[in-house]
Amino acid sequence: MAIPQELVSKIKLLAPGTKLRKALDDIVLANFGALVVILNEEKLEGYKSLFQSGFWLDIPFMPEKLYELAKMDGAIVIDDNITKILAANVHLVPDASIPTSETGTRHRTAERVAKQIGELVIAVSKRRNVISLYYKNYRYIINDINFLITRVNQALNTLEKYRQNFDKMILNLDILEIENRVNLIDVVEIINKGIEILKIREEIDPYVIELGVEGRLASMQLEEIMVDMEDIIRNLILDYYKEDIEDENMVEQIINTLKNYKERRPISTSRLLGYDDVANISQLSDYHVQSRGYRLLRNVAKIPMNITHNVVKAFGNVFSLSNADFSALKEVEGIGEKRATAILDSINSMRNRMK
Repeated sequence: MAIPQELVSKIKLLAPGTKLRKALDDIVLANFGALVVILNEEKLEGYKSLFQSGFWLDIPFMPEKLYELAKMDGAIVIDDNITKILAANVHLVPDASIPTSETGTRHRTAERVAKQIGELVIAVSKRRNVISLYYKNYRYIINDINFLITRVNQALNTLEKYRQNFDKMILNLDILEIENRVNLIDVVEIINKGIEILKIREEIDPYVIELGVEGRLASMQLEEIMVDMEDIIRNLILDYYKEDIEDENMVEQIINTLKNYKERRPISTSRLLGYDDVANISQLSDYHVQSRGYRLLRNVAKIPMNITHNVVKAFGNVFSLSNADFSALKEVEGIGEKRATAILDSINSMRNRMK
C-alpha cells in the first residue's frame, strides 16, 4: 500500500544522516524512552492547555541536547524546522476521548496528541527500542536499516524487470502503430503495466527516503528505472482516449483512478479511456484504434507540447504522420527543419525495428 505523500515528508525528517535521527538513534542505543512533539513555533501558544508544566527553553537544536533532555520524564517540543528545542519535561494532556489503538501510556499519548493537533509526534519505546511516528491519523514504525536495504533492493529488482517488460511492449507498439495494426487490447495492457510500475514506485519511495544518506545509490537506480515513465503513460492516454482530450488535468484523473483500482482489468481500463461500447475481451482484441501521435512526438522526437498539438491537429494519427514528407511537416506551425528532421528520424527508427 502506498504511503501518503504528506506522511512521506515527515518520514524524511527522521532519515539517517539527519541530526534528529542521530539523536533518536542515540536515545534508542541508551535504552531511553522519549516523546517528541514537532510543530510550528507560531502555533505553540494555542496549545498551552495541552502542554502543561515543563521547562520552556527556546535553545538551538543539537542532537546531544535532545539526548540529554530525553533522560527526564515528559515530552520534548521541537520546532518544525528542527532548528530549536522549545520545551522539555512537558506533561501532555490530550483529549482522553480520542480513540487510540496503542496500549502503552507513551504511545497512547503520542497518538492522541497527533490526532488532536494534526502535528508530528515521535515516540521512542524504552522496552522495544522502536521509533514510532504519529501524524494526524497516520502511524508509521521506523524500520531497521538492514531490513530497509534488503527490501528496497528486492523492490528495485522487481521494478527493473517490470520496466524491461514494459519497454518491450512499447517497442512492439511502435511497430503496430507504423503498420496501423493497433488493437485496443494492446493499449490497455501497456497502460495497466505502466500503472503497476508507478504503483511499485510509490511503495518504494518512502523506504528510499527513510534510508536517507544510506539510500543514495538506491535513489539513483530508482530514477534511472523510472525515466520518462510518467510522461509515456500520459501520452499513451492522450493518444488513445476515444475522444480528443482538451483538458490535460483529465489525464491525471484517469491515472489516479487507475492507481486506486484494486485490480486493473482490461475492460475497466478501456471504459475509463472512453470505450463504453466494449463488452468483453474478444471485442478488445478486435477493436482497431489509432495513435494520435503524442508519444511519438513527445517521448521519441522530443517536440514541445504546444507544437505537438499542432502536428496532431494537422495529421490526425501516427499512420498519416508516418507517410508525411519533409515539406508537409514544415507546413505545420512551429515545425522547422530541425524538428521536421527529428520527427522523420523517429519514424524511420520505428520502421527499422520492423526489419
